[in-house]
Amino acid sequence: MKLPVKIGFAAALVWMMSAPAAAQATNDVRCLMASNYFARLAKDEKVRKAAEVNKFYYLGRLSTHLNQQVRAQMIAEGKTLNAQNAGKVMDACAAQMRLVAAKVEAVGKQAAPGKK
Repeated sequence: MKLPVKIGFAAALVWMMSAPAAAQATNDVRCLMASNYFARLAKDEKVRKAAEVNKFYYLGRLSTHLNQQVRAQMIAEGKTLNAQNAGKVMDACAAQMRLVAAKVEAVGKQAAPGKK
């Protein structure tokens, strides 16, 4: 391969690999915003506490790549999140967090001391 072809190929790979990462960051921003919405505005204390847990989960995920893109996504999501769609968004985000927590718990059980 000639050098320009290699560079083009490498650029295409980077672009393809970053697209899912960008989509995940967008989802994480959406979930962070929905969690914050319910942590502040939910009338039920249990809902506020669950939203607070979700908020810290997604904040942790985003903390590894806080940049201008994430800032722009937060502003955009803040404009689209409202009382009509926040519940559906929050349900999906909480389900995603529970799925990850179950996977981590399963690995933890396999890796527990004394288990072989």
